[in-house]
Amino acid sequence: MANVREMVNLHLPIVLKVINSIALIAIALSTICAADSLKKMSGKGSAPAAITETN
Repeated sequence: MANVREMVNLHLPIVLKVINSIALIAIALSTICAADSLKKMSGKGSAPAAITETN
């Protein structure tokens, strides 16, 4: 059986890649949610009913 140090050195790159991928996905999802929130706050997400009725 390999000692603990060898096992950590063997699995560490894989674990770091998984953590990196999860972090990038979380950043992408938070960016999408932030963009949607900004659209709603600025009123550009949908036109008000009065404007759509007159056009």
